[in-house]
Amino acid sequence: MAGIFQSLNVLIKGPFMDSKQNHGQDSLAVELIQRQAEQVFGSKMKADHWLSQPTAETGDCSRLQMAQSRVGYEVVKAELDRLNHGFAS
Repeated sequence: MAGIFQSLNVLIKGPFMDSKQNHGQDSLAVELIQRQAEQVFGSKMKADHWLSQPTAETGDCSRLQMAQSRVGYEVVKAELDRLNHGFAS
């Protein structure tokens, strides 16, 4: 039962809700971003391509690498939200 509530909190607040829980947060953030990108782009291949491309703001860092930090996760998630709603990123 506790696992269900933890999953709901992740969906609502994101993977970085508790600073005491460091183990696995990076991989959870990446997994959530990958799922959202697949939904936005309609295929795993297109999502992986978009996520692996470096951004103009970060130079050599891909969006997937960015998603491993709290701030980067929020930036990539917001970008995917804009794309999902039809706004250019």
